[in-house]
Amino acid sequence: MNYSLSNSNIAKAVSAPVISLRRLLLVEPATSSSVSMLEKLAVLGHFQIEKANRLESIPAIVDASQPEMLILSVNALTDIDLDPVIWLNINNPIPVVVFAHQNSPCAVKSVVAAGVCTYIVDNVAPQRLPVILDLAFERFSQMQSVSNELLQTKKKLSERKLIERAKGIIMRQKNFTEEQAYMELRKSAMNQGKTMAELARKIIVAFDTILD
Repeated sequence: MNYSLSNSNIAKAVSAPVISLRRLLLVEPATSSSVSMLEKLAVLGHFQIEKANRLESIPAIVDASQPEMLILSVNALTDIDLDPVIWLNINNPIPVVVFAHQNSPCAVKSVVAAGVCTYIVDNVAPQRLPVILDLAFERFSQMQSVSNELLQTKKKLSERKLIERAKGIIMRQKNFTEEQAYMELRKSAMNQGKTMAELARKIIVAFDTILD
């Protein structure tokens, strides 16, 4: 069910920083808590919320509505609860915030491994939510930046290995020095409109085919 929540009379009594409108997916099973997380977010306003009761529905809802953040509000977190979060972290990463009323054994290690940005065991007051969610967005952004830098580093190392092997092939086939082989590879790549790594891969495949 989709909720568009605006400021209410209760919100006027809450002194909280204004944050930009965010599309949130809130997964909150039936709770015995006196005030649900949905009600706390409603107090603040500034959110467009997709509400779900089942953790298993996360992949389908995320695929359909593309929320900017996932919030889990549970009594006690289990490893099974985190399975959809792990799927999300692999297939469609977004910030994930978990609120639990009770701590669970090894919960901290599990949430970190699942890619959760923030894990809070507490009956959180509504006025604390804006800062908690903003920090989760910032933390996620930093995590993604580090992840992207790591991927780029791995890609560059992989490309360097391809280029080094292709240079070796050219050196043997044309009796070139290392510098001559590099210049030959660079010139051929420019002429063919390819990157050096792309041409290097092509050279390696052709060479391996001949050997086979």
